[in-house]
Amino acid sequence: MKNKLAILGGTPVISEKEAHFEWPRITDETREAVMKQLEKDVSIYDRSGIFAEFEDAFSAYHGTRHALLSNSGTSALFSMYEGLGLSTGDEVICPAYTFFATVSPMMYTGATPIFCDCRDDGNINPDEIERHITSKTRAVIITHMWGIPCEMDRIKEICARHSIALLEDCSHAHGASFKGQKVGSFGSAAAWSIQGQKVISGGEGGVLLTNSDDIFYRALLQGHYNKRCKNEIPKEHPLAKFSLTGFGQKFRAHPLAIAMANQQFRHLDEWVAQKSIFAKQFTDAFADYPFLCMPSCPDGQPSWYAFVMQFNAEFSNGVPIEKFTKALHAEGLIEVDMPGSTCPIQNLPLFIDSNEAMPRLYSAKRVPERRFDNAQRFYEQAIKLPMWAFPEDYSTVERYIEGFRKVMQVVTTQPELLR
Repeated sequence: MKNKLAILGGTPVISEKEAHFEWPRITDETREAVMKQLEKDVSIYDRSGIFAEFEDAFSAYHGTRHALLSNSGTSALFSMYEGLGLSTGDEVICPAYTFFATVSPMMYTGATPIFCDCRDDGNINPDEIERHITSKTRAVIITHMWGIPCEMDRIKEICARHSIALLEDCSHAHGASFKGQKVGSFGSAAAWSIQGQKVISGGEGGVLLTNSDDIFYRALLQGHYNKRCKNEIPKEHPLAKFSLTGFGQKFRAHPLAIAMANQQFRHLDEWVAQKSIFAKQFTDAFADYPFLCMPSCPDGQPSWYAFVMQFNAEFSNGVPIEKFTKALHAEGLIEVDMPGSTCPIQNLPLFIDSNEAMPRLYSAKRVPERRFDNAQRFYEQAIKLPMWAFPEDYSTVERYIEGFRKVMQVVTTQPELLR
């Protein structure tokens, strides 16, 4: 029977077992860009060639002065924290709900993360930020979760009023904007990952943006040395004497990865536009089912790194999220996910037992944080879909909508079948 759920013996909506979402999409244009770079340079020691091309385009797109490529988003975040000169005794206000790498690089500076709860959309709550500011607060780091921009006007105003740095983790948010301004251009510095399934991907890589010369020079020295530092740090600057050696690390990106990312970056706006079309299709198709809350951003343009819905068991007629997700999988909707590693991070061992991981920087075990109710609820209720980016993905999106509707109809009319 067509309408009988596959989990109950019916025919699934999608029978193909291969992945329905592959990212990054390797096209002939991608191959050509990588092969062209392969014939040119596979290692670049300064800011030239594909590095200069990408950094110039990326900084111009965001309207910032400095761009710095690195080998990962984690390295870009670390360079940002080091660029700010964080040290033991400093406090940085951080989101409790994020991927741990938003905060983990900061631990190498000796600074203390002060975690904040999120709003209903998963993004850090500005009211919570203000409550946590003390005389030790040096900065606020925010993550634009799943590509939904944070409430940047309020956050920027709070940071300015208290004279603390605003840092942005934009790893989910390539091309996103808030009230017409690109995320990553609001504060002292911002970092992006260009790894894996990020909207712009080189397989591995990261990039930092800042308008601050001092942050840029320190970040440059943190992961680079010799030619690039000598060429870009003015000789009269106090840090210029470190140009030959840098600060002892090497975070240089790989030219082949950046050639791939640069080719993709040219398509960023068209991908975000197409993702937005598909996001609206999902939102419109699921609007009549009260147990699924759709992501939204009335004051901004999300990048739709993923489409993350909230499952509200109060309206699901007793059907639990686990059974709902299992029924979707049975219909062949294999890309449906309940994200696990992106979660409330405040009580992970790195942040509680930092005295064991880094005894040279942290002298005592940290008291475990209270439970952040909104962060925990968002994590427990999250159902994630990838967001497709090409017009030819229309049929896949339609079949996913069909599969969702099939299961949601049973939740609405015959929930006892899924309890």
